[in-house]
Amino acid sequence: MGNEFVCCSFLLLLFVSLSPGNAAASHTEDDSVVVLQLPEQKDGHSSPHMGMGMSFGMVEDDLMNPAAKVFATIKDIEVGKTMPIYFPYIHDPTTFQFLPKHKTHQIPLSSEQLPELLRLFSFSPDSHQALAMEQTLKICEMEAPKGEVQGCVTSLESLVDFAQDIFGPDSQVGIVRSSLTSKSTPLLQNYTVVESKEISTGKLIACHNEPYPYAVYYCHFQLGSVNKVFMVSLRGDNGEKVDSAFLCHMDTSTWSAGHIGFRLLGLKPGESEICHFFPAYDMVVVP
Repeated sequence: MGNEFVCCSFLLLLFVSLSPGNAAASHTEDDSVVVLQLPEQKDGHSSPHMGMGMSFGMVEDDLMNPAAKVFATIKDIEVGKTMPIYFPYIHDPTTFQFLPKHKTHQIPLSSEQLPELLRLFSFSPDSHQALAMEQTLKICEMEAPKGEVQGCVTSLESLVDFAQDIFGPDSQVGIVRSSLTSKSTPLLQNYTVVESKEISTGKLIACHNEPYPYAVYYCHFQLGSVNKVFMVSLRGDNGEKVDSAFLCHMDTSTWSAGHIGFRLLGLKPGESEICHFFPAYDMVVVP
């Protein structure tokens, strides 16, 4: 399927039709609120960015999860290099779109109002949808680690506002995303690097799609950090091509030694950068 790489500010509005989200929408008669359905997991594994585990480390069992096969270093993206990588197939990309701000801003993103939200979306309190919503709200409300700016965005407008608070009010904003994979692509297979190109260095915001009845992204930015983002063209053992956003955290000296990236790659804090491939429903925001 086509590449979804967007890096120019004048293309930013295309993100409305390309961006990930979490549900199919229907509207009330007066169009004042949005009623949505949270889909079930279809592949039996968690998101490739493994929820908050990518930022804060994971338990030992996650080393066996195929979805953890997204970590690498810059030397691993040399042309001709082969490695196993997990890329999920997105069954319906149209369900991964931001809703307009005038629809989502009316719905509180608040743990305190979770009972009311469950009634709004007609979810049982003991359903998997309720648990997913509760976990996402906790992520959105948690205190940012020292040296980080973080928050959740629910529309294209709120994403731009979040980015401009970091990059500057007059800055132009671009998005780097991975391409989708086809139904015939294995979730985990060996990929060979065909080409890699550095896109940006400096201020980068990583945004991860979180399970919710409409598109919610957890976005975070590390103050004073030096990061790099690449677009890497890969060809799988089955012959199909993926163009993937590849984000590198260059200073890992303050990271926990138990972070799954270190354990998977056999590295220690500060010994090397840690990078990870992005699935199509996550994104890197750049100035």
